[in-house]
Amino acid sequence: MQITKTSIKRPSIVIVIFTILLSLGFFSYKQLSYELLPKMSANVLSVTTMYPGASPSEVENSVTKVIENTLSSLEGVKKMNGTSMESVSMLVIELEAETDVDQTLQDAQRKVNSIVAYLPEDANTPSLGKFDFSEMPVMQLGVTAKLSETELYDLVNNKIQPALAKIKGI
Repeated sequence: MQITKTSIKRPSIVIVIFTILLSLGFFSYKQLSYELLPKMSANVLSVTTMYPGASPSEVENSVTKVIENTLSSLEGVKKMNGTSMESVSMLVIELEAETDVDQTLQDAQRKVNSIVAYLPEDANTPSLGKFDFSEMPVMQLGVTAKLSETELYDLVNNKIQPALAKIKGI
């Protein structure tokens, strides 16, 4: 009740208070930092090894299991999934949420480098990488037309792709 009486008797106080509140709100809004695509990181590492000409069982025994045993001692490993296919060994390592992915990637690289001599001679050096959302494309485009394959390729390669490349941020 007291607020109502004061507001009626002194309307200039209400105007001053609302002006101050609006000014603080506008100032606070300008200080907010926001992004349309926030930075997110998935705590996932991948180890891929090519072993040309090897069967899946040979890849599993001589490459996948060796790398799994070596990397199982990494700190912060939540889950490890190894896949052996013909000529390829893929290992996906999911890390705990608090784990520093870059540090774990360096540790994993050191451990893998220490066992390269124990891998088969024909196997390529394992490549390690981390999953990064910022490296994924935001949009992918496809083109169809009633043109021959060479004409469509020339159209996309010589006209459409250069025009899209001129757009800022691409």
